[in-house]
Amino acid sequence: MVASNSARFTIFLTHPQKWLRGIRNKASGVFDHLPLQMPSTYGPGYNHDGNARRITYGAAVAKKVVEFLGVVGVYLISQVLTWCFVLVFRLHRLQFLSTIFGMIMVFFVMLVCQLVWQSTDALYRHHIKSKVDFINSNIGIGFPVPLIAISFTSILDAGGIGRIIGNFLTTNVMFWILVFLLSWAAFVGATRIPVMKASCFHRRNVDLENRSGQPGTAIAAPDVLPPASRHSGSTTLNGTMTEYNTDKDAGSIPNSRTVSAYFTDSDCPSTTLPPPAVDLDPERGLPNNARVDGENHGEPAWIAWMTVLYPIVLSGFLFLAVGLPVFVASGDDRLLDGCMLWFAWISTTRLQRAFARSKFLVESPSFKRTITTLLNPVVFTTLAMLAYTRAKSAATGEDVDEISYKFSCGTSLSGIWTEMALEPGSFRPGDYWFGAGDAAVSLLECGIVVWGFKLFECRHQLHSCQGLFVVVVSFFMAGVNVFLSVLLSIAMGLRTPEAYAFATRSTTLALSRPATLVLGGNTVVNAALVVSNGVLAQLILPFLLPKLKIDTHAGDDKEKGSDSAVTVAAGMAVGINGAAMGVSYLYDIKSRAASYAALSMTVFGVMTVVFAAVEPFSMLLTELVSRYEAWL
Repeated sequence: MVASNSARFTIFLTHPQKWLRGIRNKASGVFDHLPLQMPSTYGPGYNHDGNARRITYGAAVAKKVVEFLGVVGVYLISQVLTWCFVLVFRLHRLQFLSTIFGMIMVFFVMLVCQLVWQSTDALYRHHIKSKVDFINSNIGIGFPVPLIAISFTSILDAGGIGRIIGNFLTTNVMFWILVFLLSWAAFVGATRIPVMKASCFHRRNVDLENRSGQPGTAIAAPDVLPPASRHSGSTTLNGTMTEYNTDKDAGSIPNSRTVSAYFTDSDCPSTTLPPPAVDLDPERGLPNNARVDGENHGEPAWIAWMTVLYPIVLSGFLFLAVGLPVFVASGDDRLLDGCMLWFAWISTTRLQRAFARSKFLVESPSFKRTITTLLNPVVFTTLAMLAYTRAKSAATGEDVDEISYKFSCGTSLSGIWTEMALEPGSFRPGDYWFGAGDAAVSLLECGIVVWGFKLFECRHQLHSCQGLFVVVVSFFMAGVNVFLSVLLSIAMGLRTPEAYAFATRSTTLALSRPATLVLGGNTVVNAALVVSNGVLAQLILPFLLPKLKIDTHAGDDKEKGSDSAVTVAAGMAVGINGAAMGVSYLYDIKSRAASYAALSMTVFGVMTVVFAAVEPFSMLLTELVSRYEAWL
């Protein structure tokens, strides 16, 4: 007996899979003899519905906490990745390229993982995508920071402001049209080259050619396409946090259409009206898909509204219960500023969405769309925070410039970690102030890094001749923008520092500020230009994209998988001129042009920094400016 047991134990240690296989094969018959419903151990007065409801709410809260911790994990990993590139590039003073290279690294790592392990895409969509979508939908909170932190001493006179506005309008009109037409002409021209047509592009169906009468005007996508996707039943106004599942995914996971209530109900600043599938409750004007699960069990209407508006209530509660007491007790206003910034951002995004979903002006959809577009969260968050800093200055007697500096002084987590790692003996935490605005900008940097995941989602579009043309045209337009914008600014009568601010007028904040400092430009004007370009993109795109008939479902499987030249050209125009805010908007509406916009933004931003801040191009630019000023 002992020997037999010893032999069995040896087999268990050496071949555990045999035991597990036997248990699994026999377990299926165990439950065949059990009753379908276990007898209740509770008394007749026990409230089964109430207990089940508490369990459901508890599970929902636990799921939200887990999702939030996942977002924090993605944020920290992106910051660590950015810090690694900072350590690599600091010797060459190119650390401002760290976020862009972080995005490229994420993209290539995901590609390699997909090649090695075919389940990488399913793992990403089920466990990571919702966190990435949440970060992407809220990176706009970092856009108002440069405008909020503007000092009164940096404001120009009326004449200088007027010339800057005039040059801003001129460069935008010129480059939006130039980029779109150049990109469209390049792609359409390439389709007429026999070699390129045979190697890169597929013909449309005969019926499409006969119907349009203009064969060769659309560019075919690669043969391998992402699975056809469908809208989930929980699609919200902006759709950024909504899970888009393939039919295969929907069948593989129970209730796979919803990740969690928090991430399904997006907080992103979309400027589009609700999709037709969203039905309004005739009694309350509340979207049916925004109701909590418990509302069908007879909960009052205020519970459903609290489910939609609870982020505003929570942020306001944290402002009063946490930020204000900490500020009064210790004088540290970072929590106070952070709670106020989050309250302003959440309130404006929810206000925009609530207005778009309401029955107000439902008989005038075009006018309602215009008002919804003008309710831009970035603009109203900026105005709210400017009013907050002025009110805070009046209440405390502190100078407005000092409050603005404490709100955002340009410190980054990667910079703090670098000093801690390289100079541990002389590092003192009190020497580095990390304000609420700096935290918001770090979220913006994190959003740029996680765009590598978005590029991975659209890898089939980018791995094509369209992607190659995007790289080439973006490379060319970066050089044209740097030199032409600066020379045009000088011709408009701007001083040299303000003219240099236009060199990086439409790159991301993470790249534009360091490059402007290298040139000796006005960083305040540059920050205003970058944010204004993004706001302009979000204001005009809701009107332009429908006119151009741009596809608004990035995952839709189209016949022959063709992305038209107009779609690619529009994506390039948005990526080059609208920068991060424009790209974020395209991702919000699930546009097929978003991947081309992200790629063009990346290439254009990197090459803009190269042409503006790296020798010998920077020396050539300064020499041209000096000669042009002498000639004028």
